[in-house]
Formats: sequence, C-alpha cells, structure tokens
Amino acid sequence: MSAHSSSSSLIPSYTPEQSIPIVRRQSRRKSFLDYGGENSINNFASSVKRSVDFLSSSLGSATTPSENDLITRTLSEDVPGSYATSFTERSPLLIDTTTSTPPINEEEAVESSPFKDNASSIAVEAGQPSLIVNIAKKSTPMQTIFNSINVLIGLGILSVPLALHLSGWIPGMICLLLAALSTRYTAVLLGRILAKVHSLNTYQDIAVHVYGRSIGYFILATFSLDLYGAGVSMVIIFSDSFNALIPSLSPFVLKAILCTILMVLNLLPLRFLSVLSLVGIFCTTCTFFIILASGLWKSTQPGSLLHSMPTNLFPSSFIDFCFSLGLFLAPWGGHATFPEIYSDQKKPGKFSACMDISFSFCYAVDALTGIIGFLMFGRLTDSEVTRNILLTPGYSTSVKTTIVTLMGLLPISKLPLVCRPITTAADNFHHPQRDGKCPLYKKIINRFLISFVYFFSALFITSFGKVMSLLGSAICFTVCITLPVLFYLNVFRDELGRGHKLFLYVLAVVSVLCAIFGSVSVLLK
Repeated sequence: MSAHSSSSSLIPSYTPEQSIPIVRRQSRRKSFLDYGGENSINNFASSVKRSVDFLSSSLGSATTPSENDLITRTLSEDVPGSYATSFTERSPLLIDTTTSTPPINEEEAVESSPFKDNASSIAVEAGQPSLIVNIAKKSTPMQTIFNSINVLIGLGILSVPLALHLSGWIPGMICLLLAALSTRYTAVLLGRILAKVHSLNTYQDIAVHVYGRSIGYFILATFSLDLYGAGVSMVIIFSDSFNALIPSLSPFVLKAILCTILMVLNLLPLRFLSVLSLVGIFCTTCTFFIILASGLWKSTQPGSLLHSMPTNLFPSSFIDFCFSLGLFLAPWGGHATFPEIYSDQKKPGKFSACMDISFSFCYAVDALTGIIGFLMFGRLTDSEVTRNILLTPGYSTSVKTTIVTLMGLLPISKLPLVCRPITTAADNFHHPQRDGKCPLYKKIINRFLISFVYFFSALFITSFGKVMSLLGSAICFTVCITLPVLFYLNVFRDELGRGHKLFLYVLAVVSVLCAIFGSVSVLLK
C-alpha cells in the first residue's frame, strides 16, 4: 500500500461545507520558566528535546522511516509563528487531495490556539477516528546557538591542556584552530545539503540519500559507539573527581552510584531531562572560571599562572603528536546532531551565522582552557586538568569542593541526554506494543542493561585521555569531517568547480589519515 493511500485512510474526509472542529486542550498553568517569551527556559528545553528526539529517531531505525513518519509531517515551513511538528520531514501534511477534503488552515488554528505561546497540541476531530496534529515551536536563532553550544561544550575541553602538552605550543595551537575551522565548515556543508534536499532531516537521512540504505547500519553503529564512548568518559570523570577529593570512596563504588542514578533518570520523560542541559552549560562555564581563578590565586608551582610551569614548543615524539590529534577534535563532535538543529530552526537562512557564533564561542573557551591549564601544570598536565587541581596541594578546600560538585553535576546533567537515543533504540528493538509504547518492565530492563554496560566498561577503561583521543580520532574525524565532505561532493557534484572539488578531496584524505594515525597512536601509547 502506498504512503498516499495509507495516509488517506487514516485521515477523515469532509465535504467543503463541513467545518473541521478544533478541539483545544486545556492550557497548563504558566511558571517562571515561561518568562522570556520565545526564548524562555521552557522553550530552550523544548528545543533541546526536539534535537534529542530527532537523534533518537535516527538510531531507532537504521534504514527506513517508521510508519508514523509517513503520517506525521510538518504543517508548513512558512506558518506564522514558526510552528511545526516534531520528528518530521519538512513537507506538507499528508492529505488525500483527490477527495473533497478542505485543507486544514494551520495558520488560523495556530493563531487562535491558546497554546501559541506554549508548544502544545491541537486535536482535529470529526467523529471517529480523530487526527491529532502535534504543534511545536521551532527554535529561534538564540536557541539554535544555545543548542549548538550545548552539543559542542562538554568534557572534551578538559583534555585540551594535555593535547597542547603532547603536541607543543606551535603545532598544538595550529591544530586546535584548524579543528574548529574545518568542523565549522563541514557543519555548514550539512546545512547546505538540507537546504537543497528538503526531504532530509537527519544525518542518517543524508547518508542514506547519498549512498543508499546499506550505509544506515554503518551510521547506526558509528553513532552508537560515539554515544557509548561519551557516556563512558562521563562515568570516568565522575569517579576520578570524587575519588581525588575523597580517596576513601573507591572508583568502583562511585561508578556504581552514577550508573544507578543514570538508570533512574533514564526512566523520566525527556522534557524533564532537557532542562538539565542548562545545568550542563552552567557547569562547563563555571569550571573554566574556576580553573582560571585557581591559577591566579596560587602563587607557587605547580598550578600557578603567576609562576607558570616550563612548557614545550614542539612534541617530544611523533606518537605523542598523533595522540593529540584526537584530543583536539574531540570537543567538536556535534555533527550527528547539527542536521536536526538545522531542521528545527525558525530561520534556516541564519544557520551559518549561528554556526559562526557557536564555534567562535567554543573555540575561545577551548583555547583559553588549554592555554591556562598548560601554563599551570606544564609537563605534569593530566588527562583532566581538573584532576590536576584536585591532586595538587596548595589549593583551598572550597575550590576543590566546587570542582568536584561541578564534575558531579556535569555527568548527571548530560549523561541521560547522551543515553536517550540508545534507550529509545533499545525500546523500539524489543517490539513495542500496538499503541507504540514499550512495556514498563522492558523499559526498566533496557535501562538496567545500558547502565550495566557503562559501569562494566568504565571498570576496564580507566584513562579519560585515551577515551577522548580514540573518540576524536576514530569517530569525530569520520563523522565530523570525512563523511560530510563526501556527502557534499555527491549532492553538489554538478555545481562545484574543479578547484573546490580538489580542496574537498584533500580535506577528506587528510581527515582519513588523521583518523588512522590518531587511532593507532592510542593503541600504541
């Protein structure tokens, strides 16, 4: 049965004289989280939720869209108020135009809805069955920047000082700048692809469009490994931070505590977890200022900016330099989510400008963190600069307690969001019921198994630096540079000049070589 006919059977027909009643659900009571208009905290959280939902839907199906994807579509990209349905392609609602069904006037529905200022639902009913059209706000430019920074700013910045130590000042600062420029460029390339092919929404959609359905499983495996590695790194840093402050708490117990918290949080609806993303950005920003204040406060080596430690201009070995490549690229691994961020934009034409601001901000934070941390500890720099501060005598107890608190809140705020696409894929894999909901007992089992895998892995993988370097080398170079370039070359092959094509091919080859050398160096070091 075609998508056209199946959708027609699900949508009731009406005569031209028959009006379509709009059943409005009761508006919820406003809270302080709603203040600020379209850029309120609730709307920020909603935009994060949609991005995670998009990624969850990508992992939930390796090759083909679900039946719901054929039914639930965006009402229009040009709807005043910029409302659109979540989890959808950017195309009209599927309505059988061969019948006398009048079009749903989504503009009137939205403008007259009490949910205009709060993303909610409008029920369109005419007997049985009824059609529920979920209306959701799209992200403003500020929310797009917020979501992009939230994706980019993470634990990877804590290893930038180690990357500078391994590579030396001159090669290191060049590599960090090139990493920011190249990943910003490929993020824009993904946006251009989506602008040209309107039926695409996700990174996986682009891959399947370019190379066919068989690559869907490769993308699924790559994303899963990326999310898995990111989750393990958060468990490690949580354990390292608390163990450094309280040695009596063993890493085993600390990892078990976090994974238990993870299992509980993964049972909560995503709308609650999305608010935690604000906590993640707050913790990361505060960590940077704590590192800076610690360096200015301490007057003796090591750990002082006033009397910095000896540093090196160049790497001590080729293996060290290759190892640093993954560390430099690890903070920029957000390309799996950027297509969803683009699709969720209120003004897609501002995507490049949003990327400029997001990447510039993140580059400034990454570079300053790396410079400050390297100057403070020099050749003593650990894989986590915060661990250096916790283990170095001379800092006040309040500074160490604050760092541990931030390092504790950061994994708790980000880890459930990182795990959500994996848990969604697991729920879909276990044959959900007809109503589309996975049984509660299966959800609990899935979340227990996922938490156990993270816990078991963190017991054997104890080096935060190695995890970040391997993620940066094996995953980020592939997902963030190589594949976007190849996608762009395929989609725009008839529109690119010879010089532009040559540049893109060189960029792809260099990315592949960096991925190979970086991954091998992690195994050798």
